[in-house]
Amino acid sequence: MIHQAGATSLEIHTDERPWDLLVIVLLTLLLLLVVAVAQGSILQTVLGLPFLLFIPGYALISALFPEDEPLDHVERLALSFGLSIALTPLTGLLLNYIWEISLAPILISLSTLILALCGLAYLRRREIPVEERFDINLRIDKPDWSEYDTIDKLLAVGTVILLISSVALAAHIITTPRTGERFTEFYILGPGGMADDYMTSLTVNQSSHLMVGIVNREHNTVNYELCIGLGNEPLNMTSGGEIPEDHDISLANNTYLSTNVNLEHLQVWQQHVNVSIDEPGSYRLMFFLRVEGEVYRTLHLWVTVTEES
Repeated sequence: MIHQAGATSLEIHTDERPWDLLVIVLLTLLLLLVVAVAQGSILQTVLGLPFLLFIPGYALISALFPEDEPLDHVERLALSFGLSIALTPLTGLLLNYIWEISLAPILISLSTLILALCGLAYLRRREIPVEERFDINLRIDKPDWSEYDTIDKLLAVGTVILLISSVALAAHIITTPRTGERFTEFYILGPGGMADDYMTSLTVNQSSHLMVGIVNREHNTVNYELCIGLGNEPLNMTSGGEIPEDHDISLANNTYLSTNVNLEHLQVWQQHVNVSIDEPGSYRLMFFLRVEGEVYRTLHLWVTVTEES
């Protein structure tokens, strides 16, 4: 029910007319329309959060308790959030068995549930007397600026500006994707494709199989220089040329071979290499990445090379 309480105020009641249920139905239908025509927009986020976290629980509470008693407004508000947080995962769990978990099934199933509960809540409210129905009494008073001095007017305007700015900032934070941590995955795997069974002893010119992998998680395209060589530190080694296309690598002490690897964000690169060493001794087999000429990531294996018996 809506009526004028005076020349400068407006009152809204939900006991005679279910304005609260109507608002929920309209917001649900509006979200369906936004997803259909403007998926990924800021409006989808603004409508989607209450759709998931508040509206399902409120519709259920309205259907279970059409009377103004026994729940007060604070209890209804708290239960609406709590039940929504419970209903949404349960709906997803059910969809996992009968349909699929994706945007469209979740949206359709929750919307159907909300609309059905709102319809049930409306029918139940009609069965009880008006004075016993759940009622939201919202009174909106138009401010009488003649009663305010200059300082109060400035404070009122500043408060409104601050509120609007806060809402805009919150919407920006919610809708702006976070970059997250920037890093590069760099790994070597043994002959079985696992992080074990690495070569620790070889004979001269004996070949050992390894897999080298790079995953770019830097949130931008990166041009890596992959280097494989023998030595204590990358800076002490000199370039011996490029890694050959057949990836059979024969290494000498204090030298390295290299190749360029250009990867976009989240792109994965893996390459099999067969490594052999042409002189006996104890070596530090190094794998390192350079970015813009600087050593960025390093890995190493200790290998003992002996003469053939």
